Amino acid sequence: MSGGFNGLREGVVSLLRESGINAVLARTPEPASRWREAVAAVSVKSVRCAGSGFQNYLGSETNGGKGRELYGRAADLTLAIDVYAPRDGGGSACQEAAEQAAEALLTRGAAGLEVCELTVGQTEWLDREGIYRLRMECLCRVWLTVAADQEAGGYFTDFEVKGRRT
Repeated sequence: MSGGFNGLREGVVSLLRESGINAVLARTPEPASRWREAVAAVSVKSVRCAGSGFQNYLGSETNGGKGRELYGRAADLTLAIDVYAPRDGGGSACQEAAEQAAEALLTRGAAGLEVCELTVGQTEWLDREGIYRLRMECLCRVWLTVAADQEAGGYFTDFEVKGRRT
C-alpha cells in the first residue's frame, strides 16, 4: 500500500517546513507544549466521497505488460492544520505561523494538490494544556484510486490520492 493519506499529510508537513514553519504530523509522541516556537500539526479531518461511473470503474491500463483495472471516486478531502504556540510566544505567534502556512498552501498547493478553500479560525488559549491554538482547514478535491492487479487475482493492490496539481 502507498499510504495515500499519510503520504499526503507528510507532503504538507514537508511543504510547511520548506516554507519556514515548524510542522509535524498530528498525534506525534512529543506534546505540543514542549515546543519553544509555534508548531503546525497536520491531520486528515474528513473525506467525503461521491460515486463515479458504473461501480466506480475508471478503465484499465497496461504498465510493463501487466494489466490493471482502475477504480476510483471523487472526494472532498479536508486537512486540519492546528497551529500551537507556547505561552511566551503569545497568540500572535499562532497568527504569524498561520499566515505563513496559508501563503504556502495557496501558492504551492497542499502537497501539490489545488486548494479549493482555506479557512483560518481564531486563536484561543487552551488552559489545560497551557498553550495557544489556531485551527485551519484546507479543502482539496481529489480522486481516490485503487488498482486491481490481474496477476494478484484481481485484488486491489494499491491506493492513491490524486488531484489537479498546482
